[in-house]
Amino acid sequence: MNQQELKAILWQENAIEFEQRTQGYNVNDQNLPFAEIAVPKMPSDHFFREGNIFINKHHRYSAMPAHTHEFVEFNYMYSGSCVQYINDQPIYLQEGEILLIDKDIIQRIDPLAEDDILINILLKDDSITTEIVVNMVKANSLVNEFLLTASNELSSHNNFIHFKSGSNEEVKETLFKMITEYFEKKNYYMRSLNLLLSLLFIQLTRELEAENLENYQAETNILDVLRYIDSHYRNLNLQELAEVFGYNKNYLSNKLKKETGRSFQELINTLRYQAAIEMIEETDQSFEEIAYQLGFETLPSLYKLFAKYTDKTPKEFRKH
Repeated sequence: MNQQELKAILWQENAIEFEQRTQGYNVNDQNLPFAEIAVPKMPSDHFFREGNIFINKHHRYSAMPAHTHEFVEFNYMYSGSCVQYINDQPIYLQEGEILLIDKDIIQRIDPLAEDDILINILLKDDSITTEIVVNMVKANSLVNEFLLTASNELSSHNNFIHFKSGSNEEVKETLFKMITEYFEKKNYYMRSLNLLLSLLFIQLTRELEAENLENYQAETNILDVLRYIDSHYRNLNLQELAEVFGYNKNYLSNKLKKETGRSFQELINTLRYQAAIEMIEETDQSFEEIAYQLGFETLPSLYKLFAKYTDKTPKEFRKH
């Protein structure tokens, strides 16, 4: 299926859309009890009979009343635009943009016009939440963690994320593949969808990194200091860092604590721990080799590092 064939399917008016357009009311195809409950919850029973991902086109020509979900949802603006409300806060979704919404969040959507094509991607997996995406970005570097913490916009929207990805062609291509995989339902399509979903999350975390870096205006060079720590943490001490940036050692220590809430050594330990987890999970390197790559002279130092963050040893992490 190519782009033109997909567009022909998406623009085709279905029976519910015809009724909503001609009769002027919302067709309650999910039989939600709007008359009895002000904000009913949409159950997951009807959506995940084939697997953990469900994709469909949102019906046009009528408003979707306030409701919540038992599942996590991606709303992808394939064409046009729409206004969606999250806890009564309006979100203006433009073509190519994505809204990731946690379950149990109150949402409603204004009517869509003929050229407004909104794709709903429903995810059964409870581990996929806005918190997971944010933590993926934070874990990548001290710079990203600082930016996300400093972003009032994101911290106040902790139950949804608005990805302004309209110009991101990689994201669009991945979503196109997901939609066509779901509609065509070839052999192993659900497995393919889950692999594409993993790729989409990586692409969206990169998009989130870029958005926060672009939006944040730093009055100091704290981002430069954090970037340097990100790149040199394996064999870096506070005196060397202070000399690189022309600071007094004590001044820089206080500056880092004030700006990030953590000491220099705590920042170093965070990076070492995150890197250790990745190497344990993704490589076959020995623990001695991992300790050496992290800048430790002895293996017990790696175990002491783990003891600061978890009750599991490196060996137990690799085993499970």
